[in-house]
Amino acid sequence: MSSSRGRFTLMVLATTVLGLGVTACTPSNSQSPQTPGSFTTTTANPESAATSSSPTANTSATTPESSSSGSTTNTTPAPSPTASTSNIAATGPVWPIEPRTIAAAASGQGVPVLSAIRTGRHGSYERLTLQFTSSFGEANVRYVPVVHADPSDKAVPLQGLSFLQVVVHGAVAHWSATPITPYAGPSTVMPGYPTLKQVSISGDFEAVLSFGIGLDRTAGFQVTRLQSPARLVVDIAESPPWRMWPDDSLAMARAIQTSFDQGHMPWRGSGEGVVWSYALAVYGWSNPVVTRLPGTDTYRLTRQGSPEHVTVRAAPEFPTTSRNSIFEIADTR
Repeated sequence: MSSSRGRFTLMVLATTVLGLGVTACTPSNSQSPQTPGSFTTTTANPESAATSSSPTANTSATTPESSSSGSTTNTTPAPSPTASTSNIAATGPVWPIEPRTIAAAASGQGVPVLSAIRTGRHGSYERLTLQFTSSFGEANVRYVPVVHADPSDKAVPLQGLSFLQVVVHGAVAHWSATPITPYAGPSTVMPGYPTLKQVSISGDFEAVLSFGIGLDRTAGFQVTRLQSPARLVVDIAESPPWRMWPDDSLAMARAIQTSFDQGHMPWRGSGEGVVWSYALAVYGWSNPVVTRLPGTDTYRLTRQGSPEHVTVRAAPEFPTTSRNSIFEIADTR
């Protein structure tokens, strides 16, 4: 395995170029597989995201954004008022699961302070909105095996089976070293949605504000910066019909299979190769330890020097029609 990891790395990095070439010949409006850092997220107009209200600075709102009641809750943890509504999820879009970065915006008036944590359901996706009193710096969103508190590094307990970490630079909530009016809302909210289970503040140290998001699966997501007021929006897709990685659709998988049969992307021909690439693309682990559980298609991924791990399934996509089928990471998106 060690002699082939260098080739895997080059192949993972080349997937985007090859995928785009294949997709150009394939009727599909899905995105091609990407690697870390290849996503660009731009600032949207305020009108592009629905919100029910614009709370004043230093207030907390945990009501769903689709609600018009504008009620607030200051208890911890804070269940969503819609938790008793139907939990039947709509069909979601196929969104990427790789890390995302939002570039820093021009600084606004004073230190950006968290003013509201809101959640809402919008048909095919669920939304988390983090509102601030002014423009914040760079924001990073990625999957992690465990969310750690900053600066203690203790594990943050969260409901769910998969976890997103959100890090917002140049922003604060309660940090006493800054002369601000602190965030007055709950540090944890539990919407009880089909996918989005819990959101907790996990760090507030030296103007770096962190959050942990507990999800019921490794779901596709989108990240957007909104203005007036300053907001960071994380949209979580409901479960889509296609739940494989790295291909975005059956049409793309068929095209990749054809390319594989012609000698391209040999790493797609083994479960271990696809799992190793998944660890690099989704978790940023350049040299993971990959262990197959005997007698199964399940693999355990461990970061070098860390006890933390994730488990994934790698299955052949066309086992009955192709002698050497490409492999996909199953049960994701």
